[in-house]
Amino acid sequence: MNFSKISNSNVLKLGWGTFTTIVALAIAAPSFAQSAISLGRNFRPDPATFAGNGGGNISIASIAGIADNCRGFANAEPNHTITLTETFPVMDLLVYSSNINDDPTMLIKGANGIIICADNESSGRNPQFTGRMPKGAYQVWVGSKNVNQAFSYTLSLSEIRQK
Repeated sequence: MNFSKISNSNVLKLGWGTFTTIVALAIAAPSFAQSAISLGRNFRPDPATFAGNGGGNISIASIAGIADNCRGFANAEPNHTITLTETFPVMDLLVYSSNINDDPTMLIKGANGIIICADNESSGRNPQFTGRMPKGAYQVWVGSKNVNQAFSYTLSLSEIRQK
């Protein structure tokens, strides 16, 4: 390819100010959740599933800003961000791990100040929430009962209660 034939009209010229702004934005940009999804009613496939890595060294109660029923430890950043484009009369979030020694917990923070902590609701060790969820963005943290215990899990989202 002969680059000498590129005309000035095809070259994007960025000044130093533009470059420093781009660098500043890249440095200041927050880290993103492991996954982000937007869902409307009657989504397919149902359930929608997402793999992730749970655990961390920050108390879920401190992330939630309440101590009531919030157990476990997670990372500072949420594992998942879920945006509901409509109000769901029933939304079921279930975290499960294939390793019997894992003991996951879950924190959901969302629209209108909703804070939900879940632990051991399904099959004795899997955190689950089933209920009405208004339209809006929700952050989900998956933690472990023990500090710094990392593990793999699956987050399953459904419009019906999962078992």
